[in-house]
Amino acid sequence: MAPFAKAVEAGSWAVTLPRGPLLTTPGRDERTAPLRPPEAHTVGDGHITRVSWRYVTKRPSDVRAWLCHPRRCVELATRRGGTRALQGLSAQGPFVLRFRRAASRNAPRAGVRIEDLQLIVNYR
Repeated sequence: MAPFAKAVEAGSWAVTLPRGPLLTTPGRDERTAPLRPPEAHTVGDGHITRVSWRYVTKRPSDVRAWLCHPRRCVELATRRGGTRALQGLSAQGPFVLRFRRAASRNAPRAGVRIEDLQLIVNYR
């Protein structure tokens, strides 16, 4: 007789921020507050299978971004996408999105606002 295997349920949680950080100083990192599952959502000991993100900025070429978990950070090549690079880590997070405005002599003086930020964590 095969040993009893506990069934692991899949799930996901999401968080949306209408306004993210304002990037005013080129070369300086700005970050979101720690992003965690909503209080009503129980992740338990779930582990990440995939994390998806999106954010909006008026000057995308002026911004570099990273998705950070307490154990690892992943550079984001685009303003929307998904990754399995955090697979196996705790789905509890917390997660932080970190942004850096490019240092350029041609950069406008006005800051760059990160808007409509969304993070979706899929886990099992």
